[in-house]
Amino acid sequence: MARLAKRDIDVALAPFSLHTGQWALLKAVVILEPVSQVALAKYLVIEKPAVTKTVTRLEELGFVVRIGSGRKRRITLTPSANQSYEQINQAVQSAHQSFLHTISGENQALLATIMTHLLEEHRPDEQEELY
Repeated sequence: MARLAKRDIDVALAPFSLHTGQWALLKAVVILEPVSQVALAKYLVIEKPAVTKTVTRLEELGFVVRIGSGRKRRITLTPSANQSYEQINQAVQSAHQSFLHTISGENQALLATIMTHLLEEHRPDEQEELY
């Protein structure tokens, strides 16, 4: 199921030269910025080298910038990424809706509640360590 949804989201992200992993990190930067790479790794529950590689690529694409140095280094969106974020987010949301269009609104809400509950139950330690 996740692969099918990922495929649809990757198609929606292609015009922006992004894929789902990059989108997840970009969205996390929006939520947490300014944010360290360590905090991104914890928030996304991925390895630090994967964060470094993705941040580097997003920097090359002009979506993020690293400010500061050493332990004070933080990632933020570029002004152009701030301008295009809502358009990218809308493309992803449209892909989600297209993927879920055969499920009633009530069942979509139930699914969202269940997924939120699972995330809250299985990621509390990572969330507490972010700040």
